[in-house]
Amino acid sequence: MTDNYCINRLYQARTEYHHYDDSDLEDQWQLEVYLHALGLMKKHKLQSIVDIGCGSAYKLMTYFDGYNTLGLELPVNVAILKEKYPEHEWQVSDFSKKPGISTDVVVCSDVIEHLVNPDELLDYIKQINFKYLILSTPDRALMHKRWHKNYYGPPKNKAHVREWTFNEFRHYIAQHFDIIDHRVTNLAQVTQTVVCKLK
Repeated sequence: MTDNYCINRLYQARTEYHHYDDSDLEDQWQLEVYLHALGLMKKHKLQSIVDIGCGSAYKLMTYFDGYNTLGLELPVNVAILKEKYPEHEWQVSDFSKKPGISTDVVVCSDVIEHLVNPDELLDYIKQINFKYLILSTPDRALMHKRWHKNYYGPPKNKAHVREWTFNEFRHYIAQHFDIIDHRVTNLAQVTQTVVCKLK
């Protein structure tokens, strides 16, 4: 795997992680990603979901009431979530450890663009026993025209390390998983979403 993760070789990614605190957010962003996951679960009569990078967990708690849920987050956020929702399951996301998780659906919504090495996330997810994976990330080509200075990075959002175009993201994810659906799910928020299965 090359260091550009299937992004145009002229693209300049950031080299350091910058934490973004979304602990106070509700469903202002990526709502459609979670509703897509919910629809998939209802359609196939699935029971369990893991949310990697669940943030405030507002969407997980609001839309998946009655399902078996597991939220993965950074240590500081897990402590907050355990205090706020003690009856639910929370774990620290540590991509260096084998997850030992089995679930129907994995959601990882707008996390991958924050990571210096996204391969670590995808390798971690490949160790989870799941039926469907739903990944979302901004579509760079919907934000900037090719001639715009931000098209080739670094991202305007300082918490993002890199951003993929639709075709770049499809090519990258297809190296790791079987893609069964890929579409822009929110044009106003320039969100692209892929639904995958294990290879």
